[in-house]
Amino acid sequence: MASIEQARAEVDRYVEAALATAARDGSAAEVERRLWSILLGLGRALMTLCFATRARARSWEPCGRTYEHRGRQYAVVGQETAWVGTRFGKVELQRPVGRAIGKAREPRDLPLDRELGLPGGFTMPVVLTVARLCAQMAFAPARALVQDLFEWAPSPRAVLRMVDAVGARARPFLEHAPAPDDDGEVLVITVDGKGAPAISSREYERRARPHGARRCDGRHARRLRRRAFPRKRRGPGKKSKNAKMAAVGVLYTLRRTDDGKLDGPVNKRCYATFESYRALFRWIHAEAVKRGYAAGRFTTVLFVADGADVLWTLQEEFFPDAEVCLDFYHVAEKLWAVGKAICRGTRRKRRHLEQWVQARKKMLRKGKLDELLTELRTALTETPVTGPGNKYRRKVLGDVLAHFEKNAAKMQYARLRRKDLEISSGVVEGAVRHLVGVRLDGPGMRWGRDRAEAVLHLRCVLVNGLWHDFEAHVLARSRLRLLAQPIPTRTHDAIKKAA
Repeated sequence: MASIEQARAEVDRYVEAALATAARDGSAAEVERRLWSILLGLGRALMTLCFATRARARSWEPCGRTYEHRGRQYAVVGQETAWVGTRFGKVELQRPVGRAIGKAREPRDLPLDRELGLPGGFTMPVVLTVARLCAQMAFAPARALVQDLFEWAPSPRAVLRMVDAVGARARPFLEHAPAPDDDGEVLVITVDGKGAPAISSREYERRARPHGARRCDGRHARRLRRRAFPRKRRGPGKKSKNAKMAAVGVLYTLRRTDDGKLDGPVNKRCYATFESYRALFRWIHAEAVKRGYAAGRFTTVLFVADGADVLWTLQEEFFPDAEVCLDFYHVAEKLWAVGKAICRGTRRKRRHLEQWVQARKKMLRKGKLDELLTELRTALTETPVTGPGNKYRRKVLGDVLAHFEKNAAKMQYARLRRKDLEISSGVVEGAVRHLVGVRLDGPGMRWGRDRAEAVLHLRCVLVNGLWHDFEAHVLARSRLRLLAQPIPTRTHDAIKKAA
């Protein structure tokens, strides 16, 4: 590592180069490009000066000095040269190496790294910046962006280690974050889910084989693989991706304005996990209690979701006193399906089908659910058992009729509209797309369960607008530690689980 005098001279050299570049002729783009490289070099020189100054202030001896850490005695056994990744580039560091006295087999200690806060050979701004970029885009484009900005980038393995370490802090931060101020009078809770493609055990086993062990039969390799591992033909409506479902919940409030109407959403917060819907409900229930749910803080609590039975079972357990609403757009999709069964020939007479659906949606908004159910029962009775397409029509009519009868208590849209409450789950639909779809459901992606969970929690921090608070939380807590290796991949087999 350079001495303090050498580092100062390097700083002066870069300052003079920057002044000379600014005074040279050329286009603004050329000058800016040169200045950026010079400023990065100036930053490296200043970081070298910082490290050299701190090392001298501590007066580390080459060997023999003893010190205490966490109640244990260590001795400096030597020094080594290492490279530290900063935002300005790689900076050389001469650091002492400590060993626990009488414990020669225990891991070594790096006291200067610990004092400077250098997890895994990187500065904290680098680790947090890379983690934030990886929460917003795929890992490879994130590394490419870091390379373009800082003229260097950590290795792909180091990027995974950073995401694993920072992502592990995201959920504890969200759970301990204070409740937002100035909430409205109505609390709205809405839940949905979306699948992210996970890596299957078979694919992981194939990828883990050494390259030399993989078959390479030239131009016929794919044909031979298909014969060895034939794919079962998918039926209608079956998905091709090996999806692991993410449960997403959104909490926000509505505030009554001077004209008596409810305005919102106010203080919207998103929470998500790949663990299970029950785990999500435990989380959002704790967040609702934090915001005043159990203390009677809200005049009304509204729960909105689609028709998944698991959501309503958990709602009765965690939010039993909430107003309930079956998502109106989910119901509209059912009306389109049953409309196609009732209004025959809709491929040529699309307008007739649209008018039929719009009229039934208006009936629901006006509270005429009983009339709609009567109409559906009549249509089912009048549809013959035999005849072209009648079996399918009767099935659609029967399924939709049973669904509406089962959820009739959750379809009181007229009463909810009179109270100016929500009747759709559009907020959580957008959150699902933004949290999961945009980042975790890209083409060619295959996620391990643990890293997908880490990225999902980091995206929750971003979407909730809490990233700067999260950075302060990470920096204020104990030293962040990067594992020596990325977290091993945990596979997910959706087909086996369904079977």
